[in-house]
Amino acid sequence: MKKDVWLSISSKQQFADCDEERIDLVTAATLYERGGKYYIAYEESELTGLEGTRTTVKLDGKSVALIRTGTFPSHMLFSEDERHVGLYQTPYGAGMTVATHTSRVRNTVGEDGGELVIDYTVEVDHSLMGEHHFEMVVSTDPMRV
Repeated sequence: MKKDVWLSISSKQQFADCDEERIDLVTAATLYERGGKYYIAYEESELTGLEGTRTTVKLDGKSVALIRTGTFPSHMLFSEDERHVGLYQTPYGAGMTVATHTSRVRNTVGEDGGELVIDYTVEVDHSLMGEHHFEMVVSTDPMRV
């Protein structure tokens, strides 16, 4: 199964002593299933600051892997009530080790689309850097995103 879909992505980030950062975008993507897991793949844009990067979201129930290849490679894992350490490549220089602690994963994505919601915090060098809320709606109908 492989389908062309539309994604509506909303991301809010709140860092200590900073204004909330928000990104909202709609983009084309590919949804496919392999080995009982769903994958969503799309190209990042200038809007996200990650132009030249391909993002693949691997969905496995309450576990989500975010894999970026290209200009800004990274691999982050989100599992409800778990902490994971990964490498994150920034647009401003070398990569850094980042830990995520996920408080919520809601995943209803199936072959006809659905929704993914992730709430998590980010730590760099064991210091809390910010809180994040990520929502993605996957639809085969561009009028529904």
